[in-house]
Amino acid sequence: MRYSTLLTVLFTTLLATSLQACGARNVIGPNEPAVEGHAFEESGSSAGESGEYANASVQTDDVNLDTISGDLPPAAPERKPHPLAELSNSELEAMLLRDETELGPASLGRTNRGALFGAVQMKSEPGWRVVNPRETWGTQETIDYLSHTIRRVREMYPDTPDINIGDISRANGGHIAPHLSHQSGRDVDLGFYYLDGSAWYSKANAKNLDVPRTWALLKVTITETDVEAIFLDRKIQATLRSYATELGESEEWLDQVFGGPTTNLRPLVLHEEGHQTHLHIRYYNPIAQETGRRVYKALLKHNKIKPPTYFKKYKVKRGDSLNRIAKKFKTDVKTLRKANKLRSNRIYAGRTYKIPRKGGVVQPGKLVLPERRLPAHVAKAPATAVVSEAANEPASEEPLDDAGVKANTGAAAAAK
Repeated sequence: MRYSTLLTVLFTTLLATSLQACGARNVIGPNEPAVEGHAFEESGSSAGESGEYANASVQTDDVNLDTISGDLPPAAPERKPHPLAELSNSELEAMLLRDETELGPASLGRTNRGALFGAVQMKSEPGWRVVNPRETWGTQETIDYLSHTIRRVREMYPDTPDINIGDISRANGGHIAPHLSHQSGRDVDLGFYYLDGSAWYSKANAKNLDVPRTWALLKVTITETDVEAIFLDRKIQATLRSYATELGESEEWLDQVFGGPTTNLRPLVLHEEGHQTHLHIRYYNPIAQETGRRVYKALLKHNKIKPPTYFKKYKVKRGDSLNRIAKKFKTDVKTLRKANKLRSNRIYAGRTYKIPRKGGVVQPGKLVLPERRLPAHVAKAPATAVVSEAANEPASEEPLDDAGVKANTGAAAAAK
């Protein structure tokens, strides 16, 4: 009996090994324990490998904003004309060949299937700490918006600690593990302000979140930059909204920000799993996006960019195998395993996996920039505002002009 049992065990082990080697069916129910894999990056180390996103599984930061119900605000008033507006496409091509730096940064394609050209690197400075410098490249607009926001919070609250900045994009854009977006220089992972000095990628909660500073960060982002969307866990949203209500922010404006019954506008702040550790901010880039739209064909023609890798999402069904999925999408098992950080061919029914694809950037049409969503009044100063030792006065959320006088914001600005 013992001998036959041993033979059975050996046969089962050999059969399982053989099936695994050839990528045969190995689908497991969704409630069974996951197989942890190593982080994968197509070239070089990734944030996942170096530990900055050590607790992150495959990110789901690929929300299709077109599927979110609600309207956008009307088009923003025209600002300064695009710096290349007067040049023809042939003149832009000649500029590219003469001195490509004259073009400035170009954000190409979509945030989940795009590229970046002429990028600017975000570096650590007083006020912020860059977690992984290799992957904090963006457009000039993105870098300017981000640095402006952090500096404004420090103006409001003296002695504000440095905030952590996670991934933006690679120098040339394209896929960056463990994300699905962050491909065209317009996405930023930004930490919270904490009361206890919590490290990067710590989960925020009622005890450790510095609510006044984090709300100020969110409000400045919304009112003083061209933001397309902010992804944030709904629990953190509720905490920030409750605080904003206490400050006297109108419910109508907060409905525009977080969603609510008084507006038909699409919310700016959207719930997304995995965003209890950081804010994911996506900016509009009216200059870099238009540059990208104008020069994309010339960049391809002269091999200045390569078609990026992008990912489709596939939800596994019972009966699927890596072999079957690979054939369906015309790839191979090894590529699928690397893309999803799998140590074996084991996959799980009901779980979503990434399917790597290669192809050209899908270049959207010309951007119509919406108006910024501004509150209709000036909220009262935070009750917990930090006292400035120099002026011995509470810091204000209102900006000051060059003469140190409160600028016209809120209702005063709206009345003009």
